[in-house]
Amino acid sequence: MLKWLLILGVLVAMGYQTLVSFRRLVPPELEDGDRVAVLDTLGSLGNSVLLTAARFGLDLAAYKPVKVIVDSVYSVLLNGMFPGHYKDIEVRDSAIAGVPVRLFIPRKQKTPIFPAMIYLHGGGWSWLSVEVYSRFLSHLSNATNLMIVAVRYRQAPSHVYPVNLDDCRRVTWSVLAGKSGLPIHTGYVIIGGDEAGGNMAASLALEFRAKIYMQILLNPKLQMFDFLTPSHQDQQSVLTGVTSSARSAVDWLRYTGRPVSWYPALLNNAHRFPSQDILKHQTFLNSKNYLPPHLQLTEAESVPAMSYDSTAGQGLKEIITSESISPAITNNIRGVPNAYIVTSQYDIYRDEAVMYINRLHQDGGSEVKLKHYKQAFHGFFPFAGNKSWFQFKVSDQALQELVEFISFQVHRVMKNPAAP
Repeated sequence: MLKWLLILGVLVAMGYQTLVSFRRLVPPELEDGDRVAVLDTLGSLGNSVLLTAARFGLDLAAYKPVKVIVDSVYSVLLNGMFPGHYKDIEVRDSAIAGVPVRLFIPRKQKTPIFPAMIYLHGGGWSWLSVEVYSRFLSHLSNATNLMIVAVRYRQAPSHVYPVNLDDCRRVTWSVLAGKSGLPIHTGYVIIGGDEAGGNMAASLALEFRAKIYMQILLNPKLQMFDFLTPSHQDQQSVLTGVTSSARSAVDWLRYTGRPVSWYPALLNNAHRFPSQDILKHQTFLNSKNYLPPHLQLTEAESVPAMSYDSTAGQGLKEIITSESISPAITNNIRGVPNAYIVTSQYDIYRDEAVMYINRLHQDGGSEVKLKHYKQAFHGFFPFAGNKSWFQFKVSDQALQELVEFISFQVHRVMKNPAAP
């Protein structure tokens, strides 16, 4: 009897959460608001379960059935029930430097050697997979005429930092060194990714700055230092199922192998050990210095830490300012590869990406292109080319603009290296 009462209680709670989520207003700037509302509702349900478990020190990502459910739901959202195949794209599973990869090769590109993108998928370092992204990556390869090397990096919590990044590093080094066994032009290798994948892509762009041709970052999460940036503040009660500071904090803790129960400390920046060597990095995330007013992103400003949690502070002080974990606060940004960064108005990671790209240009001298979409939400880009109900005009627009950029900056230059 008690078991059934518990199940009934869970169902009632889920029903109430669904009702509350649907009643929340979707920002009017967002097109296709009904579709966004569904995504937000599903995310809110997931957050409720995930964060409740995390408070008790239970990490649901450690349970394979939970991961299968999450990946399956997202796959249906992203690909539809019966995703079609691209006849002009050869999809092949392989391995580079012992790391499994999936290759997407344009058949229509009649060339003995390809420009390529090493793509690192999102999902908070724990969720989703190359399989979930396969339709999107086929579409991306078909649209851009790039060979795409999608890395099947090992995921947290079974494998924590730096294992995940090391997998991506080995593939990247092998491709850049011409040791991948693939017909790739090593002078035109792009590193790219979304969300957590964008984090690792940015980290590797710093590491291989003299070799990588360009970095393409889509809604990247670039630092675990400041959870009170203006965009984190702006999203505290807006589309929290789509973009959540609390869920992000859990992702970071899981990735770095720390207890997920620490996540409340991160939300108030109480995880920052109070030493000058650590706190000085706040300079790199100062909205007054690096958020351009003309973009009209926010009325909020950077704020200081609200408190200090000694357990989280001590546990994170050795890694919180590591550039391979938080590339947005790296000190040396001279010579970093040129960057194309996509940001969304409704995304907690918006401002760290905007501040980073401005630092790259102002302080590092890199050529950059920021594409900010005021009608977009976190994670919108992989919906480009979606043929199911979850079609978003802004996703297709963003992909088309990226295609035009790559055509000009990659294919044109390959044909005529002397072109301005």
